[in-house]
Amino acid sequence: MDNGEDSTSNESNPSNLEPNSLPIPVPVTTSSTNRNTEEGNLPSRCNKRKTSQIWDHFRKLDGNSKTPRAVCKYYEKDYACHTILNGTSNMWSHLGACKKFPFVINRK
Repeated sequence: MDNGEDSTSNESNPSNLEPNSLPIPVPVTTSSTNRNTEEGNLPSRCNKRKTSQIWDHFRKLDGNSKTPRAVCKYYEKDYACHTILNGTSNMWSHLGACKKFPFVINRK
């Protein structure tokens, strides 16, 4: 019985613990949904794909959902913008050559 009492007294005594066996403090945090709803913000979109910056220069046209189109805000030319078939590459190409785009660099 003395051996059992000695082992419990050794475990409760911090001076007998090895340096590598010290408990690690765990920070207490609130969940992001609680924090965002308290502030009035929408929950974070961690799993959602980022929206391309090209949409600052184009607007989607209302029309057929199978063949969506977008129009340039500067030159008023429309382009296909299907997410799987076309993507945004054609719109980026247009923006580099658009004569009315205010930030285009004249390389001549």
